[in-house]
Amino acid sequence: MDRKEVPVLKNKNGSIKRYLFIGGIGGSVLLLLLLMCFGGYIILQYRHVYKRDHAAMTSDYAQQLVRDIGSMEAYVKNLYGNNVHYQMLKRPQITESQWMLAAYYLNNNFSTKADNLDYFGGVFYYDQDWDSLHSEFSSYPFAGDSYRLNQAIKGEVRAHTGEKMPYEEIMTYEGETYLLYLLGDRGKLLGYTVNLSVYFVLRENMQLIISDRQGNILANLGEPLLDGKSLEEQLRNDTDNAGLTYMISREAVEGQELQIMLIHKDEKLAFWNQAEFWLLFILIPLTAFAVLWNVYRFVKRIIYQPIDHFVHRLTEMKRGETSENSGYAGEESQLEEIRLINEKLDELIAEMGQLEQEKYKKEKEANAALLQYYQLQIRPHFFLNCLNIVASLLNENDVDTVKTMIFAVSRHFRYVFQDSDSLVTLAEEIEEVKAYCNIYIIKNAMPILLQINLEEETESCKIPILCVQTFVENSVKYAVNKSRVLSISITADRIEDDGKWYTRIHITDNGEGYRSEQLEQLNRPVTEFQYHSMQVGVDNIKYRIYLLYGDKAKLYFYNSPAGGAVTEILLPQVMFENPAQTAL
Repeated sequence: MDRKEVPVLKNKNGSIKRYLFIGGIGGSVLLLLLLMCFGGYIILQYRHVYKRDHAAMTSDYAQQLVRDIGSMEAYVKNLYGNNVHYQMLKRPQITESQWMLAAYYLNNNFSTKADNLDYFGGVFYYDQDWDSLHSEFSSYPFAGDSYRLNQAIKGEVRAHTGEKMPYEEIMTYEGETYLLYLLGDRGKLLGYTVNLSVYFVLRENMQLIISDRQGNILANLGEPLLDGKSLEEQLRNDTDNAGLTYMISREAVEGQELQIMLIHKDEKLAFWNQAEFWLLFILIPLTAFAVLWNVYRFVKRIIYQPIDHFVHRLTEMKRGETSENSGYAGEESQLEEIRLINEKLDELIAEMGQLEQEKYKKEKEANAALLQYYQLQIRPHFFLNCLNIVASLLNENDVDTVKTMIFAVSRHFRYVFQDSDSLVTLAEEIEEVKAYCNIYIIKNAMPILLQINLEEETESCKIPILCVQTFVENSVKYAVNKSRVLSISITADRIEDDGKWYTRIHITDNGEGYRSEQLEQLNRPVTEFQYHSMQVGVDNIKYRIYLLYGDKAKLYFYNSPAGGAVTEILLPQVMFENPAQTAL
């Protein structure tokens, strides 16, 4: 294919760039609508909760007034029916001294009640015959003074002594509204008064209206949020709606011809009048659009533009060509390019996969050959030792022993040259160790104390062939001493280390142990085989274990505190299917 044949699509319909642009605009509009809907929902929920709380506050105010008025009425009625001093004052024939004494004690009773009030109010007694009013008020502040208030109450009571009892009236004094209650007969009246103008403690931006059931305003408390005309309209229409800025609720005072209307002005309800609202209303869409625009540019830069470049580069790779221009090819392209990229990538991946398989197969064969080579490398080292032993026995003309030796050596050779995996069971390896020790005993006529202690579950564990026998051979070669019997101990068990299970093989002897320079060399990690004439068997075993297990296996060489060399082998519990399978 020539350079001009590189597929580049010119039609823009259905291009990634077009879809990204439309998606960005649509996403911005959708996000704006969602934010507006969510904001409206939050505002409605806020108003609903606020309205509910406002109505609850109005109800609490009304209930509070009902409780306090009921308490005062109950107190006055109790005096009227049960107080001995009041009964004394009602007698038709009473001396002045008796009247003064009874009025004094009754006034003391009034004082006790007034001191317990938590609002401005009081209790009084009016005697029409004497035209005298005795009263006691609480200590809360009010407009005017006690004397003039007393005179105002006296004038109101004097004017209504002939009314049907009990009698209630709203009285105005110094611009403040008082609720009067009268009870009695024969011109001997008991009563109480409550200053409604200072009864409620209102918060900021709150107005409370006390009116009768006909809508006549009796008291206007708090900040003047609504004017008189608006208040009359609200009371007349019996509505709780005064626009979005105000929250209005009303509640009747039970048992009284009164009702209260609570008005609260909250600027948060008129959110469109706040600069913060319009600031957010403008900034949020702009921010959303800016984010989506940057996302569009980012996607265009990392996906859209590289597509054309990838098509050209992959096409060149397919033809085996190289180009000095590594920039992006073309400015506009279509979704068809993705199909071309997938086709080229599939072909390239298929070729690379085939190459990888061939490479892996060759590496696998090389590892198998290398493993087989190093496994066989150890055999001449041991075979020569065996031939030397047979030769020495022939020199001694010990034919029977030679036959036994040849039989033992043949068994050993059969074990080494067996047509099986390079891994054997630990039990098979131990049998080979016993055969080797028998060869040594026959040759040297010296006993070897071989102590073997294997956990039952470790006997079937797979291990590299001759990995135990090699270290036993080293002990026989270097730890033997004519002054003592050679003792070799082999133990095997299973241990857990860092959450992984290992087969641990422990080989010790009672020789002189490893030299310090040997320990340094032996404990070095091995990644490639290096020939050392003095320890070819050990180096071979270390490298074979590395090929089989990689870094998962662990070998430790050290000397026992009691003397003697110690070799500890930790092999991960992995079952291999063939000798070429490694942990690399």
